[in-house]
Amino acid sequence: MLYLVLVSAFAGLFAGVVAGLFGVGGGIVLVPTLLLLFVWYGVDTGVVMQMAVATSLATIIVTNISASWHHHKKGAVLWPMVGWFAPGLLLGAWSGAWLAAWMAGEHLRILFALFEMAVGLKMLTASRDGGGAGLHWPRWSRPLIGGVIGGISTLFGIGGGTLSVPTLSLLFGLSMQRAVATSSAMGLVLALFGTVGFMQAGQGVAQRPDWCVGFVAWPVFLGIITATLLTTPLGVKWAHAMDGVKLKRGFGLFLLLVGVKMLMG
Repeated sequence: MLYLVLVSAFAGLFAGVVAGLFGVGGGIVLVPTLLLLFVWYGVDTGVVMQMAVATSLATIIVTNISASWHHHKKGAVLWPMVGWFAPGLLLGAWSGAWLAAWMAGEHLRILFALFEMAVGLKMLTASRDGGGAGLHWPRWSRPLIGGVIGGISTLFGIGGGTLSVPTLSLLFGLSMQRAVATSSAMGLVLALFGTVGFMQAGQGVAQRPDWCVGFVAWPVFLGIITATLLTTPLGVKWAHAMDGVKLKRGFGLFLLLVGVKMLMG
């Protein structure tokens, strides 16, 4: 168990940088890593993907508290926009957790990989850093968009940034820096309610280890968050120092590579 926690902490170092730099909560790094780690540790294959997703999502609560605070100090978080998306994020996150618990783990892995590749390609080919298009979308549409973001993000344990960053940047015209910052706060909302959903959905599942609460592996969670709290501020600093277009393309390339790796198994 100690080795499991130590390896998780090492993964958390990189996940913290990713969370601060791209506003994605680190889940795109943690889910594939935890999947491999749990398989190596001998966790039943029937629940291994659900555990990876749920534990990743739980760490995003702490990671995004740190990232949101550091972005807020730089004045980059658009809190009114977070509030407009929040109702949909809450409902979508809880629903996504139950759907993930119901799905076969192999199907969930393939969907995760295809999703990462699609979003990565979209961001990689984007040519501008926000700009104003879509800023007048009606407010009533935002909870609906939040529901889609919350449901899909919780299903894959990715904390929302993979969807909300391109949504805020490409559809609502935010600069990449503001999109990343606001996404961090949105991810905190959905991660909290998604984690509760996974804890409920995993109760009574015979295959899960006894050191889990629902599908959340708490010893691994503690190892990861200890490391991410150290490196998330570094990612935030880099996000505000980098060129927006380069940051967007780097984000897209990273997602594409992760998706290909997951699809290959």
